[in-house]
Amino acid sequence: MKKGVLILAAAAVCIGLGSLPVRAGAPAAPTKLTFVVQASPESAMRSELTVQSPKLLKKLLPAKVRPVQQVPLTDVYAVLEKQGTTVRYAIDAHGNWYDTQHRQSLELPQAIKDRLRGYAESVRAAHYGQLASWEEARRTVAMKAVCRIVDLETGLAFRAQRRAGSSHADMQPLTKADTAVMKEIYNGAWSWKRRAVLVEKDGRSFAASMHGMPHGGDGIPGNGFSGHFCVHFLGSTTHRSKNVDPDHQWMVYKAAGRLEEGFRLASPYAVADSFLIAINQQDPLLLRYAFGGADENPQLAQFLNDMGKIKAIRRANTPSIQDTSGRLGLELPVEVTVHEVGRRPKKQKLTFHLKRSGESARWVIERIEPPFFAPAK
Repeated sequence: MKKGVLILAAAAVCIGLGSLPVRAGAPAAPTKLTFVVQASPESAMRSELTVQSPKLLKKLLPAKVRPVQQVPLTDVYAVLEKQGTTVRYAIDAHGNWYDTQHRQSLELPQAIKDRLRGYAESVRAAHYGQLASWEEARRTVAMKAVCRIVDLETGLAFRAQRRAGSSHADMQPLTKADTAVMKEIYNGAWSWKRRAVLVEKDGRSFAASMHGMPHGGDGIPGNGFSGHFCVHFLGSTTHRSKNVDPDHQWMVYKAAGRLEEGFRLASPYAVADSFLIAINQQDPLLLRYAFGGADENPQLAQFLNDMGKIKAIRRANTPSIQDTSGRLGLELPVEVTVHEVGRRPKKQKLTFHLKRSGESARWVIERIEPPFFAPAK
């Protein structure tokens, strides 16, 4: 297995499509179709599934196409190889295919889309962890249990043991070698930043979030890690305040491949907060979801380009909650302190302009005023 790549065994797959007539002069079937799942475009970790079914692949091309203004945000792609050329398609949650280079959608028969969607979902299921509550996960991740922790972005993995913790898991790397891998995940410097991880034990894979800062009690001598680190699961809380940590919870949803669901359930206040969390955790994917995946949004492009200039954004107040039922737009003022790299902290009031397309649609950030990044030169 390649580093950071899970390759699923699915060569020469045949699905019962029935007899498909071959027209005279029809193009040869593509040689290979590979489904790829990546949590984000920046992720080194990916899972792949290759399908080789001549009848199916011949049905894919030629296909009618229609132009689209925007290719939706997705984590599932299909790479089609034929006659020495490679075409990459994005596949949305409904099974629709988009040519990412030419901004076109493929008009495929529903039966074909459903079968292809089944392949895509099988890769997603292998790639992500189960969104299990802390009460459920702790029965498998029991005290003194040794687990395998996989970082969803890099694909790097190390072993860790749960040593303590009742409201979440307090864990320690098992050996010096495990500590070295964990530190590599954090680019060689310990950090409080949250990262989406998979916690694997006894054949199960749980969606979780960890930070990378040794603290508190120690219990494994000789592992080169002075203290423990925290691992949170769905609904777990901090030990001191007994509050749910929203930064960890967003990373848990990311580790489960269910950020879209998390945003669908989120209030407009939580969506605005997700922007601050995305900047603080330096997570481009969470930032894209906060803006609804609209990569052509110039302000989003600026944030993605310059987010590394911000060390943190600290919220100074909690906005008063309004009744948003029946509303499709909202202006939300938030007082913050912006900590830029190499500059003094700056207090500022940001106004989040949020919208949704209907009462059942999720809230997205349209823009933030005033923009606190200097214009790119």
